[in-house]
Amino acid sequence: MKITANGLTLHADDSGSGPLALVFLHYWGGTARTWHPVMAALPANLRKVALDARGWGQSDRPDDGYDIATMADDVEAAVAALGLERYVLVGHSMGGKVAQLLASRRPGGLAGLVLVAPSPAEGKSLPQPERDGMAAAYAAPESVGWTIDNVLTERALSPAMRDQVIADSLGGADAAKQFWPHAAISEDVSADLAQIDVPVQVIGGQHDKVDGVDMLRRLVLPSLSGATMQTLPDVGHLIPLEAPQALASAIAEFVDTECSGVCRTATRPEQVPAVFDAAINRGDLDAVMSLFHPEAIMRMQDGRTIAEGHGELRDAFVRLMAAGPKLRNGVRRVIASGDIALLLLDWTIRLTPPDQEEIVETGVATQVAERNADGVWQLRISNPLGID
Repeated sequence: MKITANGLTLHADDSGSGPLALVFLHYWGGTARTWHPVMAALPANLRKVALDARGWGQSDRPDDGYDIATMADDVEAAVAALGLERYVLVGHSMGGKVAQLLASRRPGGLAGLVLVAPSPAEGKSLPQPERDGMAAAYAAPESVGWTIDNVLTERALSPAMRDQVIADSLGGADAAKQFWPHAAISEDVSADLAQIDVPVQVIGGQHDKVDGVDMLRRLVLPSLSGATMQTLPDVGHLIPLEAPQALASAIAEFVDTECSGVCRTATRPEQVPAVFDAAINRGDLDAVMSLFHPEAIMRMQDGRTIAEGHGELRDAFVRLMAAGPKLRNGVRRVIASGDIALLLLDWTIRLTPPDQEEIVETGVATQVAERNADGVWQLRISNPLGID
């Protein structure tokens, strides 16, 4: 389908339906169809939208606008044009860099961020010969083939998939091919990454030669508060094509576990933090209270006061809600035994009290959750001060 976004006509592949959409952004050299094997492996109750970036596939091919900020503008406008109310950005390589910048703007409706071998938002400093080599990589079928075999993949692609990659890479607009290696890959768009307030999952390939797992751990993860990382074995950089089933499973598990604000109850202990975040962030006091066992207790921020039972807890959360909280809990570890679970969390909360500047606080929390007779997990003990 064709959509008008940011003054361009962009092509999008749109399938599935449901309250949550996944918006897929491809790598430099790819197109929307790079994501087709992954989309096909995902549940039908998720809407899947894959975009051709400007200059690639069937989208318009202007002479300029290939900087990261403009491409993020394109995606934001496309999301609006499609009327997506809640969505998760799934960005690969170049698309991952675009996704990081867009997420840092905290757009309405964004529910999560999946970064597949993402190019770092801080940018890469490459010597000129390497830039020139990249710029020439998509010039002819032979050069694309060499790049596939020696740079992009660990697993051999099927003949049909290999032909697709070659055609997509050759088919890009010359401006799109040139701007990434000579400029966009080096752009630093990391200034506001700390503003990201949704769950983040980073997925790397064990043998990736482009955006390797060591780089992801060293540069990408530290910049994204609460982000978690998964490494897929025996794959290179073209994860969506080399391991679509494994990638689809990782994405589906992330969406299911983090809930992305769609679920209102937790049927597994690791879902409790995401459901709690969603309730706090939408200001739903009743939903917050439903996550606490009637006899729950919570250690308050002063380290001394203990709120016991729903009455005292409700009073505490009424005061918190007045500051317009935006909460993000990242799950570090869950240990479950029968109907009891211990959770260790890294949290960030942003408060905007009336007539005051934004306050940002971080910490480590420990929680004890209990499964009730309906199979729903509720908090029995909450200690936002962690092990202190």
